Amino acid sequence: MRGLHWFRNDLRLQDNSALAALADRVDEWLPVFVLDPEFLSRHSFERPRTRFLLDCVASLARDLAKRGVSLQVLEGKPEELLPALARETRSELVSWNLASTPLAQRRDARVETALARIGAAPLVLRDHTIFGPEEIRTRTGGFYSIYTPYRNAWWDAWHRAPRLPARRIRLPENPIPGFGRRRSAPLPGVAPSEEASALPRGGEAVARRRLGRFLADSVARYPEDRDRPDRDGTSRLSPYLRFGAISVRRCVSEALQLARDEPAARAGVKKWADELVWREFYHAVLANSPRVLTQSFRPEYDALEWADDDEGFEAWTAGRTGYPFVDAGMRQLRATGWMHNRLRMVVASFLTKDLLIDWRRGARYFYEALVDGDPASNNGGWQWAASTGTDAQPYFRIFNPVAQGERFDPEGRYVKRWIPELRGLPADRIHAPWQKGDPPSGYPRPIVDHGEARLRALAAYRKARQAPSSARTRASR
Repeated sequence: MRGLHWFRNDLRLQDNSALAALADRVDEWLPVFVLDPEFLSRHSFERPRTRFLLDCVASLARDLAKRGVSLQVLEGKPEELLPALARETRSELVSWNLASTPLAQRRDARVETALARIGAAPLVLRDHTIFGPEEIRTRTGGFYSIYTPYRNAWWDAWHRAPRLPARRIRLPENPIPGFGRRRSAPLPGVAPSEEASALPRGGEAVARRRLGRFLADSVARYPEDRDRPDRDGTSRLSPYLRFGAISVRRCVSEALQLARDEPAARAGVKKWADELVWREFYHAVLANSPRVLTQSFRPEYDALEWADDDEGFEAWTAGRTGYPFVDAGMRQLRATGWMHNRLRMVVASFLTKDLLIDWRRGARYFYEALVDGDPASNNGGWQWAASTGTDAQPYFRIFNPVAQGERFDPEGRYVKRWIPELRGLPADRIHAPWQKGDPPSGYPRPIVDHGEARLRALAAYRKARQAPSSARTRASR
């Protein structure tokens, strides 16, 4: 029997659910990657996320070539290309792993319909998360809207039936004859841009090494270091999980094994593993409530009156708000395509609460700028920061950008790395350079007073909560 495997957000050869299932069923196969214009238009090739994706694909192609198999890179609509290739190769099975967004799910439905017309069968499994949204439910069968009870139910499910990574996938030994490199389109070459040039290298081997280093060197200190952007205390695995260069099953299982072997690492492993459960939670929220991509999870906040502040938004994106901790985070994002998670919360709070700019505008900017931009996690994080989402905390949680910097970057090392204008300041001025004199030349004064902005945000949120339901309905249309 012959089959095709369609690689998407599963760019690895080991612990790949659908690929392993195909390998058990076929004798000859072809791996396929489709440059889908609906997701990868030519103007997107300069985005950090797309550049990292293409690097992962190139690494996958090299790994396959070592096994004598050529990755078929096709450009066009998958619902047209995959059935045509299946017919040409006389393949009876086409495998892939489940999509996690509404847009991708609609695309996959079109592919399944097209394959059915030629008599080819789809082989589809879950791989991007450990548990599906239908597997973690409340006692009444509903879905969780708050993280903590979801986390408890998730761990109960894991302890009952852990989803461990496959030891090793036996790939089909034989590629389908006649399909070598000459049949495949070249991957687009993308020259590094001035911004976001310091991207991580992609690929399964890089991801495995990064996981190993994190577990060996950093996870034991993770509870203390994870909120400190001036320290290298996080795993930096989010881009690799985003595109499946490593599986979340492997991350969880190897971390838990370390906790069993090394008692000193247990607290750090538990904290880090809970962050991976956050990722699962946001994917479940999106699956159960697709409307959150464009509407507030909490409908009462669809009546919020957001500010139309283009100047404020431009200052925020450029890292020139006058608040060094915020500006350092935004400059790190522009330079590397990545931002420390503590800063993601702080800069999102500043945009939505201090500037009262719509969270959707910030989420779109992040999704375009981040190397790990993921629709579910990006949406969940932004709605959490804007208090419109699943967070159980009340709307009046507003991060003070000065206090956050003083607490999590006390010596100013992180700020000084990304804001050279402030490198001459002592630590007691670094997070509020205007308080004991004028800021250094070239660095702006704050574009908004945090105390006044906080009161304005509280009033806006109270007004939205008091709006009649008819107004909320109109606002969400």
